[in-house]
Amino acid sequence: MDATTRLAASGNYLLGCWLITAAFVFAASGIARWNDVLVGTVVAIVAGYNYASVRSRRPASVTGAGLIAILGCWLVVAPFALGPGLEGPALWNDVVTGTVMAGFGGYNAYVAAAAERAPLSFDC
Repeated sequence: MDATTRLAASGNYLLGCWLITAAFVFAASGIARWNDVLVGTVVAIVAGYNYASVRSRRPASVTGAGLIAILGCWLVVAPFALGPGLEGPALWNDVVTGTVMAGFGGYNAYVAAAAERAPLSFDC
């Protein structure tokens, strides 16, 4: 895998960790805080796994990267779907973080799916 794939996986790991921290930094309330903590935890774990896979020259998990992309899309919608609890900077933090997370996750899913379809080559 290339450096861009590693960068996207490590970026999602850092975004997941930031999301956990941001829930307390921006003092989100109630369900919005738990949403950020749970989504951030899942993203950090799955992105960490994908980074470790890519680092050991195995393809990233298509399912894991797709899950991260879906959770990123959820973060964009969540402040509006969950009702009050996120306002101002906390709302925009979720929207921007979710957008970047979905982009990185979508890229990793695409690259991992292409790696699964590619024929094996044996160099002697």
